[in-house]
Amino acid sequence: MTYSLILLIGIVSFGYPPLQLWHPFAIAQGSQVQGNVPKQFDKLLKRDLITYFQDLYKEVVTVEYELLREIPTQVGVALPKYYIWVKIYSQKGLLDEGAVKVAAVEKTHFTVLNYLAIADLRQSPERINQVFPLPVGNKIRTRLK
Repeated sequence: MTYSLILLIGIVSFGYPPLQLWHPFAIAQGSQVQGNVPKQFDKLLKRDLITYFQDLYKEVVTVEYELLREIPTQVGVALPKYYIWVKIYSQKGLLDEGAVKVAAVEKTHFTVLNYLAIADLRQSPERINQVFPLPVGNKIRTRLK
């Protein structure tokens, strides 16, 4: 035991990177994703997007979505965030489309944090960088052409 501890201290003191057998931040981050992202991802995301947009537009809607980044973005122990391009349809056809940022919460639901309609994005493209990470913003900008 003493020999192992001395060897470990020696390795660390010579500037070698620490062994990555256990890293509390990585475990905390992974547990936040696992603890918040629902197993029925598609079903619950569609449900919560429909609820959000029906409240926003005050009519019955359906939604289609596409993830702009496949894996969630997470800083520290914050809730995992997903970035989505959404199309909202009423009974008459396409009602609107735009970029959405949602957070996965306790495996039970998604909360819409930001929605920028395509008209707003075209009018004020600087808002993209205020809400979305740069790689996601670049994907959004390609949809504005």
